[in-house]
Amino acid sequence: MEFEEVAFSVELATGDDGNVVLVPRGELDMATQGELRAALQVARASGAVVLDLGALRFLDTSGLRLILETAEASRRDGFSFSVLPGSAAVQRLFEVAGVAELVPFEDPA
Repeated sequence: MEFEEVAFSVELATGDDGNVVLVPRGELDMATQGELRAALQVARASGAVVLDLGALRFLDTSGLRLILETAEASRRDGFSFSVLPGSAAVQRLFEVAGVAELVPFEDPA
């Protein structure tokens, strides 16, 4: 069984409510977290950022750390930050690490 290789990318859009929506696709890991970090830095200027994890195939601890750092920065610096959950495999990392309550997850509905 072969898996299709999906190059990492970050899509940036504006939601109906004016929030900047970032959608990382592929695998968020040590090699790719810098690209998402740069996009988050730019998006923060809007004052409201939504990170949609729905298109991630994989998340490692460096990506998890970036999300936690962004959540902390939002509380400290006063910008809005929320996260739309990913697949069960992606969400499992938050649960196993015991940090799900530190991330401002939104109900995807």
